Amino acid sequence: MTNLFVKIKGYVGEFLLDFEHDFNSNGITVLYGSNGSGKSTIISTLAGFINNLETKIVLNDKIIENTKIFPPHKRPFGTMFQNPILFEHMNVNQNLDFPINRNKSLNKTLIPKDDLINHLELNSLLKRYPQNLSGGEKLRVALARTILKQSDYLLLDEPMSDLDIKTKARILNFLKMINKKFKIPILYVSHSIEEISQIADEIILLNNGKKVSSGSLSKILNSNSFQKLIGKFESSSVLEGILSETNQLMKITTLDVNGQKLIVPGRPGLIGNIVRVRIRSRDVIVSPVRVNTHITENQLEGIITNIYTEKDTAFSELVINLKNSKINKKSQLLRARITTYNLNKMKIAENKKVFIYISSVSIDRQAYQY
Repeated sequence: MTNLFVKIKGYVGEFLLDFEHDFNSNGITVLYGSNGSGKSTIISTLAGFINNLETKIVLNDKIIENTKIFPPHKRPFGTMFQNPILFEHMNVNQNLDFPINRNKSLNKTLIPKDDLINHLELNSLLKRYPQNLSGGEKLRVALARTILKQSDYLLLDEPMSDLDIKTKARILNFLKMINKKFKIPILYVSHSIEEISQIADEIILLNNGKKVSSGSLSKILNSNSFQKLIGKFESSSVLEGILSETNQLMKITTLDVNGQKLIVPGRPGLIGNIVRVRIRSRDVIVSPVRVNTHITENQLEGIITNIYTEKDTAFSELVINLKNSKINKKSQLLRARITTYNLNKMKIAENKKVFIYISSVSIDRQAYQY
């Protein structure tokens, strides 16, 4: 287990950053917050590019915040920012060899170069120079070079900004593979709810330079703090299921969500893969009685655990604990947004069973590969 403790405090201009967190996971942690909340400042401070703040950084009992002893290139972090910077006088292959040659004295060859070239589809780019690469191509090269540093921790600051949806999906899957296979923890910054829905194990919410809350993906996405940050229109949940069946003719896939079936469009993986899907709260229909209808592909069951009735709006939000027939699986939560009028009309209350109807058309497919 990799343990990273971070405490950063001080002014950046007129902005006060006061952040403290104990990262004790080998998974992928996402920093999420609005523009100007301090996400990039945290990454830059960890990487050693900002050194005028009060900091305490401890990685596996090793104190590393002193920038004289630990300048950026000597820190155990592989860092990549939104605008990738490559050595213009080197071709792609030479750019990739740079961190390898620098690390020869450390005798670290955890992730093979050829594997990264294949996964990130760089073979055709190896002899080209940065000025002849597109923004997306530069990003893929910079990501490979960052990983080839063979760092103890990856810091990725909005790395997907210049990628199309399908390439983004492939690289998100690649990052998850790198994290799981090589046990390299990742701190990831993103404004995209679709991205974090697919990649995050844990989320840290930031607002005005301070940590608002932190926890698992499901916990944070279903928290009121997160709903306030993203706005009620984007309120959503993420369900995780095992891919159990595909229908090539109809181009649909069935997921097993703790014993309940969820039909989604496309093919987000292979049989047995774990797949995440994001469902907006406004796209969920609930009923206290079973409705015999074929209007939607999906019917789930669950128990209402919380009801939040909003002041000064027509809406209420329900948090539903989905029926779980798998003993070894954690229960999953789903949010539904309905009018308070309908809430009262259907006499829906906490601890009551409801039936849930979801159209496959409304399921967010942007961040999964299909």
